[in-house]
Amino acid sequence: MIFKDVKSNLSSVGKEEVKTLVSWIRTREDLALWSGNTFQKGFSAGKMQLHLQRTDLNSFAYLDKRKTLLCYADIARREKKTGVLCRVIVHPEHRRRGVGKAFCRDLLLWAKQYGNYSRIHLNTFGHNKAALACYTALGFKTVSVETKCRRVNGELQDLVVMAANL
Repeated sequence: MIFKDVKSNLSSVGKEEVKTLVSWIRTREDLALWSGNTFQKGFSAGKMQLHLQRTDLNSFAYLDKRKTLLCYADIARREKKTGVLCRVIVHPEHRRRGVGKAFCRDLLLWAKQYGNYSRIHLNTFGHNKAALACYTALGFKTVSVETKCRRVNGELQDLVVMAANL
């Protein structure tokens, strides 16, 4: 557990979690939806291990009782008190069950209590209705929409920039 005074399934990311995470990314669309432009030159366990070494990043795993990876995400420091919630992904078999929302709620709590953040930003695709609903329910508001700026499966998609004050 990352913090003891809050009941949470947040944990650090180890080699087993990286292997599991890599198995969830099956297509170019999966990679684009999950990582945006982060892994443009390909994705592998080795590249993920390098990514986890970034000094501006806190990476999180959400584990079940058996220590199986349910979710993964990063919070990158943008400015002193502002972070970016990115690369949020939920185990394919647990999507649309509220696990992602609980995970993000715990991430926001960590960001406020331990990361010393007062504002969190994120980007998501306009066609990702489940993500938009989740983030809106957690208090994120749309800041801007970058129309047809990212290519996913050959089609240009809108990028929705959202933010929440903590």
